[in-house]
Amino acid sequence: MNEKKYELRKQIKSVRWMIFWVVLAQFAAELAVEAVASFMEKPPHEYILIAIVEVLAIGVPIMVYARSVWNGGVQHAKKEFWLNPCKPSVLVIAALLGITGQFVMILLNMPANYYVQEILGQTQEDAIPMAFNVTEVILGIFAVVVIPAALEEFWMRGIIFCAYNKSNTYAAIFFTSLIFALLHMRLNEMAGFLLMGIVASVVLIKCNSLYASMVYHAFSNFTALLLGFVLPLFIDYIWIVFVVAVIIFAGLFVLMLMQKNRVSVNRHFKGNRLVLTSIFSMPVIFSIAVAVAKYLLIKM
Repeated sequence: MNEKKYELRKQIKSVRWMIFWVVLAQFAAELAVEAVASFMEKPPHEYILIAIVEVLAIGVPIMVYARSVWNGGVQHAKKEFWLNPCKPSVLVIAALLGITGQFVMILLNMPANYYVQEILGQTQEDAIPMAFNVTEVILGIFAVVVIPAALEEFWMRGIIFCAYNKSNTYAAIFFTSLIFALLHMRLNEMAGFLLMGIVASVVLIKCNSLYASMVYHAFSNFTALLLGFVLPLFIDYIWIVFVVAVIIFAGLFVLMLMQKNRVSVNRHFKGNRLVLTSIFSMPVIFSIAVAVAKYLLIKM
């Protein structure tokens, strides 16, 4: 038993440091991409820059990490990362949760948006820049929908959540959701990202498939991408759209919660202690410090 706990602690420490290296790589990649773009006569579209940073900062590290797991065989890797097949009906529910959940996220973010804009007098760009024409929609589908959904879910849920879930499932849900929200470094969208992380974790637990959480993430991003493009069509009855979206989201989320867990719920360590020691661990503190430094540098 002690040997098992030692291995669990070892894996948790490993993914904590992975968080730091990914955040540092993201910082370096953004600086490098912006530096290269500044020398171009016509810089690439913002969506392209986002995709390049995602691939360099998240894609490369998870490929290195996943390779060590993949050496144990394809079936072992699929089990480790929860790359299990999923029923089409479940994927549809995940997609609808993503679409309607984006409206819930907007509502949750309203108080913080008011505080940031009206009281602090600051403006922050959306995490997903809205598309305003068909070309941007097509480009955005690949750059800010498919790529981030696949890479971020593989990293956050496939690797980090999986490692923490072996020790304590509830700690895994809370810690990964909190880190997911904090590392986006957007005070005005923190509540929304926290909800998004929680829902993605619940989808993963109930479906035992990383593909389901990827679909949820992708359709949430896709909805955010399309808002600027389609919002004018619904502006006269926008609150009806929000009310309907909230009702559908609540119903689907409750339905998801009622489903049997497809993943074992573990409690090998105390959840609250595991979360606190993780948040105040050196790798996580360093990660948040780098994210804050990046935020302050952008504001300068």
